[in-house]
Amino acid sequence: MLRHKFNEALNPAAKDIEIKKLAPLFWQQQHHSHIPADHEFLIELIETKDGHHLYMYPFEGRLVHEVMSALVAFRIAKIQPISFSIAMNDYGFELLSDQPIAITKNNLKQILSADNLTADIAHSINAAEMAGRKFRDIAVIAGLVMKNYAGKFKTDKNLQSSSGIIFRIFEQYDPKNLLMRQAYDEVFYHQLEEPRLAAALQRIQKSKIIIKHATGFTPLSVPIKVDSLRQSLSSEELETKIKKMQTESQKTK
Repeated sequence: MLRHKFNEALNPAAKDIEIKKLAPLFWQQQHHSHIPADHEFLIELIETKDGHHLYMYPFEGRLVHEVMSALVAFRIAKIQPISFSIAMNDYGFELLSDQPIAITKNNLKQILSADNLTADIAHSINAAEMAGRKFRDIAVIAGLVMKNYAGKFKTDKNLQSSSGIIFRIFEQYDPKNLLMRQAYDEVFYHQLEEPRLAAALQRIQKSKIIIKHATGFTPLSVPIKVDSLRQSLSSEELETKIKKMQTESQKTK
């Protein structure tokens, strides 16, 4: 829906009251970067005193962006030794590093590919730990561990500990066990929404890639950046941090 709304913003004759009210922000976005059309995929590269920012806007929702950002970070790290901090919202995500990020139209096909997706996701996040947590409920249903024993109920912590031992034994000695496969399936298909991620990457591969080097934070990037500021430990008020961002952006434009 957001992608469709952005298409409306590109139409000067748009009658939607929300689009009209947001016209100044759309103008700023177009002036300093680009407004992505439905068939386009926008990437913004911004350098500030905090470091080098990479913004991508898939418009696929926070859950998909959480996995996609880790996946993109992992694949970039295979190209160059680099560390990232990550932030995201419902329409995009940010990778922030203290060194320039090697992004070109040539290597983007590899970075945003849907090939080897399961293996790369497993490497980019701690899939084994997540599957281990899912395995607790599976082990209870399968009768491998019991919620109560001799009239006493086990705590969730005890259940997790008992099922964790069984999970590690399966992992080492029976990796093709169907109960383990079920745990990983629940992680990839339900928690990580792998099918939606694969569909998003396939759509992006067919889109026109737009890479913009912006001189400061854009209307699209600001909300994602503010999200990362909320998560950082600081004695400064959020409003003060945002005002500093605005001051720095004005200096660079």
